[in-house]
Amino acid sequence: MKQATHKILLIEDDKLDQMAFSRMVQEQALSYDYRVAMSLSEGLEYLSSEGFDVIISDYSLGDGTAFDILNASKLTPVIIITGAGDEEIAVKAWKAGTYDYIIKDAERNYLKTLPITVENAIRYRNTKQQAQLLSAAVMSTSDSIYITDLDGKIKFVNEAFCKTYGYEEPEVMGKNSQMLWMGKPENDYSRSVLRTSFGGDNCQIAFYHKHKDGSVFPVSLSRSFVKDSNQNCIAVVGVIRDISEIVEVEDKLKALHAKLSQQQSRLTI
Repeated sequence: MKQATHKILLIEDDKLDQMAFSRMVQEQALSYDYRVAMSLSEGLEYLSSEGFDVIISDYSLGDGTAFDILNASKLTPVIIITGAGDEEIAVKAWKAGTYDYIIKDAERNYLKTLPITVENAIRYRNTKQQAQLLSAAVMSTSDSIYITDLDGKIKFVNEAFCKTYGYEEPEVMGKNSQMLWMGKPENDYSRSVLRTSFGGDNCQIAFYHKHKDGSVFPVSLSRSFVKDSNQNCIAVVGVIRDISEIVEVEDKLKALHAKLSQQQSRLTI
């Protein structure tokens, strides 16, 4: 299988370091499609017209510093390399969002670890993008979603959940999810519990929940377990849909059917 090509932007004003980087890429047969910028302004020009997987930037540039690159990098991870090991700058760099901070050495041995740092940075970026995509999808869906730990304590709710139940997020965080549930006495035209079970870890339940104001409403609930890399259950995800309209229609149809049955019985007497 062909190795994926990584697009790299190197911002480095030292020609010897540029040559050392190019030699490393060639000797290790790295799948890098890279651009070399001699200055901050040239690096910003590349960023305005092209997308990159990773930015590697010398800290001190002739017309600025690597911190100026951070402001324009958006989601692209930035690796800062510098010839001066300054702990204060390193801390500032990490706080500003730098992926890693590497100190140059006279023999340029730092280049030996650079490819590993690049791979880790790309994995970090991909994971972050996937997390942001998932978060946006969960927050924008019209279904109510909540996540609990194995003890039932709520750890996450989306916007639709708050809108449906009438709670603000802080009001439910850490509370037991049993606060959402409410049984309803069964009568001629309603039901207290509807259950549909599936095999495996997933089940789907129709039940009565309650809003913050105590009013009761029917919901369909899909629950599934979240597992870690060792297949141990670590959380439970609940996806809820308000089925009030469906139940109302079913109840009306049931009432109409009962009425027609009574009329038919009278006609046959």
